[in-house]
Amino acid sequence: MPLLDFQCGKCGNKFDELVYTSQMDKVTCPECGSRDVKRVYEGKCYFGMLGGLSDSGGCSGRSCSGCSGCGH
Repeated sequence: MPLLDFQCGKCGNKFDELVYTSQMDKVTCPECGSRDVKRVYEGKCYFGMLGGLSDSGGCSGRSCSGCSGCGH
């Protein structure tokens, strides 16, 4: 079960949650209880070139289909 980062669309609270990806539609904000939450991507992208780990995370600065959003 991965630890995923979320942000509430109602109150703006950022939080992390242990959740199966198949259960992401059931995540609620711990501050206001809203189900209007979106997964956010912060930190390094570890789906680098050839699937290996690197200091740069393999990020090329373009849209990464491996992690779909490392912030570049």
